[in-house]
Amino acid sequence: MDNKGKILVADDESSLRHLLSKELTRSGFMVDLAADGDEALEKVREESYQVILLDIAMPKRDGISVLDRIRKENIPSEVIILTGNATIESAIKCMKLGAFDYVRKPYSLMELLIQIDRAITHQQNQIDIRMLRQELKKSGYGGKIIGKSSPIKELRQMISKMASTRSTILILGESGAGKELVSRSIHEESPLKDKPFVAINCASLSETLLESELFGYEKGAFTDAKTQKRGLAENADGGTLFLDEIGEIPLRFQAKLLRFLETGEIRRVGGTKDISLNVQILCATNKPLEELVSQGEFRADLYYRLNVLTIVVPPLRKHREDIPLLVEHILRENVFKKSFDKSAMDLLTKYEWPGNVRELKNVVERSCVLCAGEVVSAEDLSFLGPRPEIPIEKEFEQKEIPTQDMGLISLKEMERRHIINILKHVNGHKGRAAELLQINPKTLYYKMKNYSITVDYR
Repeated sequence: MDNKGKILVADDESSLRHLLSKELTRSGFMVDLAADGDEALEKVREESYQVILLDIAMPKRDGISVLDRIRKENIPSEVIILTGNATIESAIKCMKLGAFDYVRKPYSLMELLIQIDRAITHQQNQIDIRMLRQELKKSGYGGKIIGKSSPIKELRQMISKMASTRSTILILGESGAGKELVSRSIHEESPLKDKPFVAINCASLSETLLESELFGYEKGAFTDAKTQKRGLAENADGGTLFLDEIGEIPLRFQAKLLRFLETGEIRRVGGTKDISLNVQILCATNKPLEELVSQGEFRADLYYRLNVLTIVVPPLRKHREDIPLLVEHILRENVFKKSFDKSAMDLLTKYEWPGNVRELKNVVERSCVLCAGEVVSAEDLSFLGPRPEIPIEKEFEQKEIPTQDMGLISLKEMERRHIINILKHVNGHKGRAAELLQINPKTLYYKMKNYSITVDYR
């Protein structure tokens, strides 16, 4: 009979141990035996078992303690708990510790064999999933970071190196380059991958809302606080908290954030008690924080606290060779049964992509909707339009600003013309224009009013 796998039976009842050994061997399994918890641990550290049948009540070390050590030592065996004194409390505790199932004595051999087969199938599925993930990473589709170019390979290497740290990580990159995808990839490769991942966009909230959303509030803290509310930081306890657009945090709130980063403690709005949290902090920004510090808009001590480990996400124009792969991924993700011909792909790879991957995704989706045929050509991408006349400033590159053909005009007039060009480029969509300019929509409205830009290009 073919070997169906290796099983450890850990039970202090000698007659039951040997009965199970006989029946499981007859069913095609290789079987080892352990009479107490210490012997069971010794065996699982020396041998590999598909399944461990583990009695709860054993001398020297009980089954729950053995299960706890198995999981803490990352031993990949599936564990089925056996007990004649089942309680709801013990069942819940075992399942929380990662037991595959919980079987009460007395049980039929057929029932137990079914559970063993299910456990082995589950273990094999988990192995297959891990292997598939590894193959996806090798093929360039690991996580959701698509590409085979050198910049993307280097980015993946940096993610893998930093995933094991508990230090704060600062992710830098232009708008739309994929900073949140990087943060999620760090989380997925970290030991916290099975724990919560909580993201908050700091630019979308006022100071008051940001504090109450991040730290929570107590009942009666303000007029609408009818009940107590946990903040997002508490929801992320034990896992990862991603603070996007960290450069937009109001100056007065930065001191409270710094205290949280340094102590790991928060205080709810209206509260008097400090709450200790164990959270991995990831931050991202498309702003040059050093400049904000010099301008007095960002605290120097917070900047130094954040700037310990840094990952820079490359803009799309720096890895154009990945555009065909990205297009294919977007098509599959949206279940578009269309393709892009050479003329369309040439246009996509030559375009500057000021909005990076986010803009590419929008362009692909829009062209698929507008194109009547099955193949998208360059003609279907006419809405893409020319590049802006004045290049958008890129914070994470050091390059000279072109000065030819500008004439003797003021810096304000240059900014005014630049805003007008961007608005033309996005057909007057103010939210999109603010995104490309990398400023708040409120700032854009203020500048439009200040420069008397009133034309709606829509």
